[in-house]
Amino acid sequence: MFSGDFMKLTFKHSFKLFLYLIFSWFASFMVTVSFGVIVSKVNWAFYLLSQLFSLIILIVLLWQCLYIVGFRDSNMVRTGHQTEDLYKGFKVGAIAQAPFIVFFIVSIIINLKFSYFRIINSAYWTFLTAVCGAFDTEKAANMGMREVGVLGIIGTVLILLIVPALTGGIYIMGYKGIDLFSKFVYKKRK
Repeated sequence: MFSGDFMKLTFKHSFKLFLYLIFSWFASFMVTVSFGVIVSKVNWAFYLLSQLFSLIILIVLLWQCLYIVGFRDSNMVRTGHQTEDLYKGFKVGAIAQAPFIVFFIVSIIINLKFSYFRIINSAYWTFLTAVCGAFDTEKAANMGMREVGVLGIIGTVLILLIVPALTGGIYIMGYKGIDLFSKFVYKKRK
């Protein structure tokens, strides 16, 4: 079903993506803290700006990692060196996101503070805050993961599935040769 080389390459891409995700979480945390200082009061502008910039960081890093993989794989398929697998991007994203999902499960079991979980997943700061209803800073600082509730847990799992969905879409765009960034950067001649 799966050859050893295919699995090795999938895990190699997943590990690289995992490193990109760690950098994305760190950069998103810095952006969130910076907007917190600039806005000086946690309000809707803070949440909107921090989430927008965090998502831009995440998408750019995911794009950089997986678009080229999809493009190269399409060439390998055309030349007969590889079989077609349009779900490779989803698989790579799921494997790279797995440690964060395990951390989520462990966080619930040991009842870790919600604010720690939110820092580790700072690319989704506003989404997590909204799903768990922790817009009150005092409440978010003292709330444990078990206090999130069933709907909050389901919402958080769906939020953690953003990365596999994005990586799958980006891989397919690379595979099909659809380059959105060049359409934004270069103007068409009339």
